[in-house]
This record gives sequence, structure tokens and C-alpha cells, in this order.
Amino acid sequence: MTRATYLSPPDLYRLDWACRPIRLAFNTPPYLVGSALERSDYRDIDLRLILSDRRHKQLVGTRGELVLLLNIALSDLVARTAGQRAPIDFQIQSQSEANAIKGLRVPMGGRDATGWGPKGGTP
Repeated sequence: MTRATYLSPPDLYRLDWACRPIRLAFNTPPYLVGSALERSDYRDIDLRLILSDRRHKQLVGTRGELVLLLNIALSDLVARTAGQRAPIDFQIQSQSEANAIKGLRVPMGGRDATGWGPKGGTP
């Protein structure tokens, strides 16, 4: 049997719920990526908000300190909201940067009280 993630169902639900405001604010979901999708001994929970290259440049330009500040703030916000035991590594990436990295991506922030997606149901 293969697993979609090594997070427990309650942890995954809380993480998804914590990502909902980010999805709504940016009109695109953050993605669960990395070791929590690959193995049970993951060290942290990797989340990536992938923006088009143009939108990424508009948001952060060449100011590395702004993207660092946003990454730290969103890592802390999601960790506190989701109550995760593992640290959250949240990063905002350009589409080009994200596409250079191979691996699975699971969209987050799409579940509400009625289920997945804007009208409930399954993803």
C-alpha cells in the first residue's frame, strides 16, 4: 500500500486548515512537498507557495530580505495555527524555481467544513 503522505490524518487536516487563509490571500494553494510525502522519519514539513515568475517579481522583486521575512512569518503562522510537532519550512517560490525541483506536490488549503474544494466533495 502506498501513502500519499506520512502525516497523520488529523495533522494533515489541521495543516490544510491552516493553509486556507494563504490560499485565499494569494488565490493559489501552497503545496505540501518534500520528505513528509516520502518517508516516515521526516524532519520538517515543507510547504511551497508557487507564484508565476511575473507575480513573484512583483511581490518580492530582487529584495531577498522581503521574501525571507514572508517565509519566516508564514512558517510561524502555519506552525502555530496547525499545532504541528515538526517545524514548518514555508517558502515562496517562482514558477521557474519550483519547476526546477522534481517531486510530488499536494495542494493545501482547499478543505472546508463540507469537504475539499470550493463546493465540497473530493479533490
